[in-house]
Amino acid sequence: MNLIFPGLPVPEPGENTMLKKFDDFINYFSTAVMMVTMILATLVAFINVVMRYCFNYSMTWAGELTSYLFIWSALFGAAYGFKIGMHIGVNAILQILKPRVAKIVLIITLVIIFIYLTALMCWGYNFIVFNYEMEQVSVDLQLPFWIIYLCVPITMFIADYQILLKLRKAISTPSDNFSYEMIMKEDIV
Repeated sequence: MNLIFPGLPVPEPGENTMLKKFDDFINYFSTAVMMVTMILATLVAFINVVMRYCFNYSMTWAGELTSYLFIWSALFGAAYGFKIGMHIGVNAILQILKPRVAKIVLIITLVIIFIYLTALMCWGYNFIVFNYEMEQVSVDLQLPFWIIYLCVPITMFIADYQILLKLRKAISTPSDNFSYEMIMKEDIV
């Protein structure tokens, strides 16, 4: 039963809805970017070490590229972490509260997190615009900084989306069935 809009049913996770397709795309995109950037960063770092110690030659741009790739991987991993509930949560307080009160506290917490992530997303967007207008480029790669910093608003949007899904789930879950793990943890498929 949908507690926000009583006349509308809550779609089941297996239903083929637009939200489900969007969710699948976001999950695939996040996971793919996270894995590809981590693999590339590891390969570039490894190749540079081999070149430096075996051939006495170092790729000057490798350190910069590795740093940017690891940052992208970490931010996409953090955004995906909101989906599966891997972020540290202090739920000891929620466990001693009555389910109805715990639900309200979690909803307030999710709203605060959403506001914070939205602020980071807006800051990231403004930072990209600033770097685009300033036409700044990285030292070794000569890559425009606005491209490098694209990961901030993208990952904050993904994290915001995951928080909205958790918020929707928390609001629509009846208080008597409420538990922190049911809302925040998700099985990895």
